[in-house]
Amino acid sequence: MTLIIAASTLLERKFLSLIQRRVGPQFVGYKGRLQYIADALKLFGKGVLIPNQANKYLFIVFPSIVLGLCYSIWINSVWGPNVIIIDIEFNLMFISIFSVLFGLFVILTGYFSKNKYAMLASIRAGLGLLNLEIFLGLLLLHVVVLNGSVSFMDIVNKQEVYISLFSYFFVLGLIVITFLLEVNRTPFDLSEAESELVAGYNVEYGGFLFGLYYLGEYLHLLFFSLIFATLFFSGWENPFNIFTFFYNIYIL
Repeated sequence: MTLIIAASTLLERKFLSLIQRRVGPQFVGYKGRLQYIADALKLFGKGVLIPNQANKYLFIVFPSIVLGLCYSIWINSVWGPNVIIIDIEFNLMFISIFSVLFGLFVILTGYFSKNKYAMLASIRAGLGLLNLEIFLGLLLLHVVVLNGSVSFMDIVNKQEVYISLFSYFFVLGLIVITFLLEVNRTPFDLSEAESELVAGYNVEYGGFLFGLYYLGEYLHLLFFSLIFATLFFSGWENPFNIFTFFYNIYIL
């Protein structure tokens, strides 16, 4: 997953540079294709500055806890009929619990930094995430009621004949927007927009510790793309082949 995330950052930067008419990565490697390796080496090679008033132990340990949470959510992923890490019956409930924990951890990140700007930004971002969880839960309730299950396996098996994308057509736009808000992607990246908020809740983190937050955010993003492809694009039971499932995840 870490290597996939690293490659995804390069693809995103290339794609955004085309949309926004600016120069993307093009110097490191052939047409910038090694840029993500250079970025990782730069981040992990930097020193870590710890604020004097901060709880030094928690300040250093907490990014690893957040990243561990983002990795742990992948035990809930289902890639095929028998391709599963741990068979969890209540998949959507499991996701909701972990997403609420992520919002709580965002608030604690600002608190442990002992920085008033980080604290204010973390409260705003954390409360935004917790509010979005309520709204997203109500939207996904449509999926649960119509399928009669909160399990990915059951929901995908009921899409053998038709893709449920058409069943939820009227709420699909709301769900897409809520997903973008949840994972802080453009144009809803205000919780950590660098020019307005000095990077938001993780302003005191740099180098390796910032890289852990950065990696965790992309893990969160890719997992939500997996959920979307599973719930609305019939997962691995799509009428084409299983490669379309992976293609849908990356397109999302």
